[in-house]
Amino acid sequence: MATKAKSTAAPKPAPAAAPPPPLASQFAMAVKLVDAGKYAEAVPLLEALAQAAQASGDWAVKRRAQVYLSLAQSHLKPAETAGADPMTEVQSLLNHRDHAAALKLLDKLIKNQPARGVLHYLRAVALAQEERAEGAAEALKKALELDPDLIFLWHMEPDFAAMRKSSFFAFTESR
Repeated sequence: MATKAKSTAAPKPAPAAAPPPPLASQFAMAVKLVDAGKYAEAVPLLEALAQAAQASGDWAVKRRAQVYLSLAQSHLKPAETAGADPMTEVQSLLNHRDHAAALKLLDKLIKNQPARGVLHYLRAVALAQEERAEGAAEALKKALELDPDLIFLWHMEPDFAAMRKSSFFAFTESR
């Protein structure tokens, strides 16, 4: 005698949680919060983003997240961050494409600390944003003379993408 098996509907699997947005999307959301003055909301997002970027090896996003994190924290606790490293301000200016203000501050910093390679590198970035390839190449050459390890940033920096193949930057090909 055959028996009919009772068929019960299999329970529906719970919908999978949506994957977190890519780092670039998270960064864009965090920047919008900072730009809107919502610093308290931006800080935890930027902290998590910096950790996620480090874990994934995305150093460019990590660096930018740290810059915006410092900026947001300086607005939340101005007394604690007063006199903070001017590098944060320079990087923020560069992220906002305010090359003129960044160059002005960098020139002042370079005058006081001419042997600091990262300042010359950031000057090269500002000049690259202004599409001044020759000046950017000169600043980059000086930066690499002072700190050869900056070549890794040069290879990753998106602001150099349009001019990386320029003959002004031929000196970087052997590095």
